[in-house]
Amino acid sequence: MLILVAGITGFVGVPCARAALARGHKVRGLARDVNRVPDDVRDQLEGFETLSGIYDIDAMDGPAAERAGVKVFHASSWNYDWRLSPGTHEIYDDIRAFAHHAEVSSSIRPIYMFTGAIADYYFFKSPSDWDTETKTFSFHGPSTFCTRYTTAEDIGNYVLEAVTAPDAANGGYIFVQSFEASPEDIIKTYNTTKEGRVTAKLNCLGTLADAKAKLDNGRANYGKKEWYKYIWYCYQYHIPSRSWDYEPVDVARFPSVKQSSLEQFFRQHPAI
Repeated sequence: MLILVAGITGFVGVPCARAALARGHKVRGLARDVNRVPDDVRDQLEGFETLSGIYDIDAMDGPAAERAGVKVFHASSWNYDWRLSPGTHEIYDDIRAFAHHAEVSSSIRPIYMFTGAIADYYFFKSPSDWDTETKTFSFHGPSTFCTRYTTAEDIGNYVLEAVTAPDAANGGYIFVQSFEASPEDIIKTYNTTKEGRVTAKLNCLGTLADAKAKLDNGRANYGKKEWYKYIWYCYQYHIPSRSWDYEPVDVARFPSVKQSSLEQFFRQHPAI
């Protein structure tokens, strides 16, 4: 199978490409800079489409799904269940609008995957969650509340199982996770893996009511175009409130994917 990975240089795109190559599929990339693709992936690509920016229509027109006869399409959707609680998350509303538009306008039935929080994002891309210098995990609410996490590597493997399943062209919603962990679990497991060499700590920033107040204040002071200035508080409030929660029922559907544990994740990424 030839698989086009749009955004192949992203932290989910690379694991998807690796998972596809490991299963013997051909992979074509679509992104701005081929040099940002890791060597082990770039050297095996069937091709690469260069995108100058998000409005580069010509670059996107060639590999456009419907004109290329594509029947299986996995949308970028690795979040909590954005179908729930409309109006609570600015970008979740956009994804839901895309899903509706695709349903009423296209013959393609996309696959959408719910993964909870992406572990790699929390620990590599979000200093509000994890301070890499002080090894501090920040949060609101109870320190014992468990968040659902999926690692980027596991996402890549789940995506490949989904797009190559016999019924993939039917699309639909898939619910998975790697593990569940509370702030207390994170600190305990991290410290265990470091064996005393490094000690992490918790930083409670307040109650869920405090997180909600900060979210409301952000929305009152910034327009929706500046959603990124307050969206962190949206997660801080709504994840523990279970506004978008789901059950990972499709883990059993894809038994060949070995779920990563929190300890495995930390050991695989010693730079955290």
